[in-house]
Amino acid sequence: MSFFPLFIDISEKNILVIGGGRIALRRIHTLVEFGCRVTVVAPEICEEMKTLTDGQSVKWEKGDYASSFLTDNRPLFVLAAAPAEINERVVADCRKGGIPVNDASRKENCDFYFPGIVKEGETVIGITSGGKDHRLAATLTASLKKQISGLLDPSDN
Repeated sequence: MSFFPLFIDISEKNILVIGGGRIALRRIHTLVEFGCRVTVVAPEICEEMKTLTDGQSVKWEKGDYASSFLTDNRPLFVLAAAPAEINERVVADCRKGGIPVNDASRKENCDFYFPGIVKEGETVIGITSGGKDHRLAATLTASLKKQISGLLDPSDN
């Protein structure tokens, strides 16, 4: 089954990211380009992520995941990029609360896929392989970025 691409305004919305590693970091880099507020929950985060945490657009809650983060932050959606056993708890809690969730460790636990993003001005292209071939999606994203970069005049959007 293919997933329907949906483009929504996430500016000023709360997004919860569970995990502080490189997968979470890549996703946070993408999310902040769209103006949302990201709360990262993890006992530790990678050094590069520490430079992103400004307490406003990206906030780090140092510690372990608890279901209260879902009610306290009221996220639009949750990205689970932690160890698999933590992701399983996050997915179960999100499903109980009716919150869309993406489990980076298991495509069967995804209510949506986090796409490869090509962004030039207001033009945005999302790319997914349906969770089956991340390398293909990454290759297509990189190729399109090269092709699109500079082609679009931002004043045209």
